[in-house]
Amino acid sequence: MTQDTFYHEFEANFRGSRDEIRGRLDAGYSKFLAPLTPLMNGAKTLDLGCGRGEWLELAASFGFNAEGVDLDDGMLADCFALGLDVHKADAIEYLASLPSESLAIVSGFHIAEHLPFDVLRKLIGEAMRALRPGGLLILETPNAENISVGTLWFHMDPTHVRPLPPGFLSFLARNAGFARVDVLRLQEDKALRDSADVGLIDVLRGASPDYSIVAQKAGPAEIMAALDGAFGVTGGLTVETLSERFEKHLEGKVSGTLEARLQHWQNEIDQWRQTLEERQANQEALIADYQRQILDLRSSTSWKITQPLRDGMILAKSASRKIKATTRTAALRVLANPTLRKTAKAAIKPFPKLEALGKRFLIGGAGNALAQPIALHQDLSARHISPRAQKIYEQLSSRRSKS
Repeated sequence: MTQDTFYHEFEANFRGSRDEIRGRLDAGYSKFLAPLTPLMNGAKTLDLGCGRGEWLELAASFGFNAEGVDLDDGMLADCFALGLDVHKADAIEYLASLPSESLAIVSGFHIAEHLPFDVLRKLIGEAMRALRPGGLLILETPNAENISVGTLWFHMDPTHVRPLPPGFLSFLARNAGFARVDVLRLQEDKALRDSADVGLIDVLRGASPDYSIVAQKAGPAEIMAALDGAFGVTGGLTVETLSERFEKHLEGKVSGTLEARLQHWQNEIDQWRQTLEERQANQEALIADYQRQILDLRSSTSWKITQPLRDGMILAKSASRKIKATTRTAALRVLANPTLRKTAKAAIKPFPKLEALGKRFLIGGAGNALAQPIALHQDLSARHISPRAQKIYEQLSSRRSKS
């Protein structure tokens, strides 16, 4: 690779093959060439920075006398090999040298972004001068609306000066005097054009990577009317369009996810409610069964027969409690009398078990309190006994200690 062929190889690597470029040009601009052909058949066209000559071939196929200029020897070699009418010359100087109103079309594909502002403005002004009435100016350039193009791909070419927003370039054409200007957004992914399934990556790099302005010089009504159908037709993809689709897609996706989760939670709640209702029904049935069994039991013959026995047991328990209380009171009085206490003690001494039983009986089952007067005192004090009983207890404890 030499310096003369660098840009030729660079374009082949990054722009695509001849067939790819020719296909893009045909798809984007045939609608302008076809109606202009019968009105300017055989008229001269000039392609500035003609490159490998793809546009020259397309224009010639419609019957125009296509001519191109370029400074890159590698590019021109391809054109010469194809027999195309090209010249090695500075594009702006060559355009300025042509007679006024001598051209049907002035075109420049990916040349505008290489030019300083003053030179670009001069190019557009010279095109306005050199075009025949009703003639077309076509300038195609990278589309900085595409975020990936504006931040990355545009800067892959070291000869690019600055990105040119569509609004700015179209204004330059109108300011130069062109009657009408269209912006064509080009080369977007066909699958994305009408797709509602737009992701974030599509927003970043899915907008049309190229665009062009097609500007028409005021001319005869017949020529202007012939191109009415080509002008005003919107196309391509903007980042705004993709952003709106992405938001709608995301909203629908989030909404669908939330609805699915809500439905899942609703199903879980319904299952728990059903389980609780079943458990409640089982408990109610069990309670009803127990109540029925109790009613059956109380209405049974055996229940009625044993009623006196149950009543007797209740009376017996009540009498037993009263007997115990009376006996305990009598025993305490015996113990409070020294003579009776001595006699009672002598009487039960041969019977140790009876003596232990009596002690437990006197303290109400609290243990061997006679052997542990302090604990017994604490226990009886906690019961809040009457002053008289407390006095008797203290006398018993004192005598027990002496004995």
